[in-house]
Amino acid sequence: MSQNIEKVAVLGAGVMGAQLAGHLANAGIGSYLFDINQELSEQGKESLTSLKPAPLYKPKNADLVTPCTYEKDIIKIAEVDWVLEAVSERLDIKESVYQKLLPHLKDSAILTSNTSGIPLTQLTANFPDNVKKRFMITHFFNPPRYMQLLELVRGEHTSDETYATMIEFGESVLGKGIVHAKDTPNFIGNRIGVYGLMVTVNLAIEQGLTVEEVDKLTGTISGRPKSATFRTADVVGLDTLKQVALTTYNLTEGDEERDIFQIPKILETLIESGRLGQKTGAGFYRKNKDRSIESVDFKTGEYSPQGKVRFDCFRIAKDHQKLVNKLKALVYGDDNGSKYFWEVTAKTLTYSANRIPEISDDIVNIDNAMKWGFAWEMGPFEGWDAIGVRKSVDRMKSEGKNVPAWVTEMLDGGRETFYTTENGKRTYWNPIDKRPIVMKQHPNVLNLAIHKSAGNTLKRDLSASVNDIGDGVLNVEFHSILQPTLNPIDGSYIEMINYALDLIDSGDYKAMVLGHQGQNFCAGANLNMLLELSQYEQWEALEFAVKSLQDTAQRIRFSTGPIITAPFQLTLGGGVEIVQPATHRVAAAETYMGLVEVGVGLIPGGGGHLRMILNAFDDEKVGRMGAFQKIQKAFETIGFAKVATSADHAKSLGYLKQDDTIVLNRNFQLQIAKNKAIELAEDYQPPIYRDDLKLPGIGGRTALKIALKGFKTQGKISDHDMKIGENIAFILTGGDRGGLTKSVDEQYLLDIEREAFISLCGEKLTQDRISYMLKKGKPLRN
Repeated sequence: MSQNIEKVAVLGAGVMGAQLAGHLANAGIGSYLFDINQELSEQGKESLTSLKPAPLYKPKNADLVTPCTYEKDIIKIAEVDWVLEAVSERLDIKESVYQKLLPHLKDSAILTSNTSGIPLTQLTANFPDNVKKRFMITHFFNPPRYMQLLELVRGEHTSDETYATMIEFGESVLGKGIVHAKDTPNFIGNRIGVYGLMVTVNLAIEQGLTVEEVDKLTGTISGRPKSATFRTADVVGLDTLKQVALTTYNLTEGDEERDIFQIPKILETLIESGRLGQKTGAGFYRKNKDRSIESVDFKTGEYSPQGKVRFDCFRIAKDHQKLVNKLKALVYGDDNGSKYFWEVTAKTLTYSANRIPEISDDIVNIDNAMKWGFAWEMGPFEGWDAIGVRKSVDRMKSEGKNVPAWVTEMLDGGRETFYTTENGKRTYWNPIDKRPIVMKQHPNVLNLAIHKSAGNTLKRDLSASVNDIGDGVLNVEFHSILQPTLNPIDGSYIEMINYALDLIDSGDYKAMVLGHQGQNFCAGANLNMLLELSQYEQWEALEFAVKSLQDTAQRIRFSTGPIITAPFQLTLGGGVEIVQPATHRVAAAETYMGLVEVGVGLIPGGGGHLRMILNAFDDEKVGRMGAFQKIQKAFETIGFAKVATSADHAKSLGYLKQDDTIVLNRNFQLQIAKNKAIELAEDYQPPIYRDDLKLPGIGGRTALKIALKGFKTQGKISDHDMKIGENIAFILTGGDRGGLTKSVDEQYLLDIEREAFISLCGEKLTQDRISYMLKKGKPLRN
């Protein structure tokens, strides 16, 4: 049983405290943001609209944060259901704040600390017993909007109701992934993460690698964030890194790898000279006035231009699409890069295994902590499975490394992997009980990998599959064979979507969820295919491809059963055009959505103009606007290739509808989408075909052209941009049939959009833009 949390007090308006109040606001929860004076609490609130990356889904959310001081407003503590303490990491300061608030804390209110370095027993030493029952540690990761991890630590007196409340609120309201940690220094995430970082630094110095070489190996190629090792350190702050490392060093005398947490000379040199990372403009990297970036030399502490990084293991890994194969290439190569990567990996894996049962009783919480707190694609034990447990252990033993006994025992007992997924169940090896445990499935989580292991895939193609997810609901899942990270549209997607639609139209199934659990929903069209067809003037094939996408989008719109799309992360270009025609959209809060075709010299070609028109006319918020104002807003959104910075922002731009569902916890997204599909399937009626659209016509088009000419005169757009803009204006204003006394139908808008799209594909300047984007990863202004 858990209790409701409707109002929160956040103590400490520093960077973390303010952002915690901001994320509460993202979830629709108002908060009092306390600090020692009004100026500091006001500054904390103001920072929410200026910090990068943005802490808020939309600036207006800051209105839910009320700046307060302990002296004037402490009585407001009596109003709140949860007090979240995020003041400085000093016990005396925390105790002082607790003594101020305790007389006002209502009997049902929960009190938690965001500490990562002070033992819970010390924090509660002076608490009465009835407060100890309602106290625990809730350790969020920075920045709290973007980092999914929430580590929970309970004390011996913490009540089950208090703990259950924070689990429920953390998961369902704040969208966090919960990791159950023990009251040990730095808990799980920072204990393993900082160890991995310190090992990476020390081995780089020892083996003579450069900053950029290390980051090349420890970034996206190995399933880690783009910021890799040293950029991550710079972002975190080198002073913060030192503090966290020393916490482990000072408080874990029994740690076999304790000395790794000592601060290397280069880190001390950087800190002593005020080079603390991103916040001071220099750390392991330095950004110069000309925007060039240099890296530090470990021996001298001086900066120099970054050198070219060439490792055979990296080159081979890059040729693979799946992370499993990339990791094997990096670990089992024979060049210096591979030798280094193997040592870092082996040390991190064995260290993680040795922390059981010290910091966790199971491998699952350790893996989740690293995925949710440090953005690893695979946790340590999942990564160990990927490179082969037996093969890697044999190598470790041959090199004289100490392999944790429980890992050897597992292998000797015939278990080859830490995890198995089969017959609809996922098991993990429990080293304490020395047996596999079936993972309990959260009722709000639909895990496609586990679900499919029971044989629920109806049809699988190269880049997409159709799955039966129960209760008469289908799922179309994307898994691009060419670019599994970005999932660009190819013929496989279109074929599988139509196959699923056929099953619904025939009455075999009643609804569909179009979504998956990869890294990005869909980053748009296959530019390589577009460029090739255009350069070889294969206009009929191009026409067929574009019309197939348009027709599929219309089939989604008019399906006999409800179609729910579930966008998340990058949802661009054609990805938007697949999402928009659905009956309803269940979007992850972190959805970055945009019709960005202008950047490659094109316009939306899969029905994007029609969707923006329909959304504008259906949107109650712009209902009082005239037809021209609605179209002008859509023109600016498409013409400037605006990308939403959140699902909330996507609503304001017209990509999503106001009644679409936004889910903060992406792990819950597919189950919520399925529930919505079942709900809407009851007595479902498809929408009515629109042949009555009143669009501005030539008058509106003239006004838009005048605006374009103004941009051209100011040097903001090129001649080619002007041509693209005129095409967008022509379509949005209804083409030759537009006019406020005339009616335009859906198919006509699709036809003129397709004609304009193909025409632009024939332009050399457009082909140059596509080619440049493919080579450089950024738009060409020509």
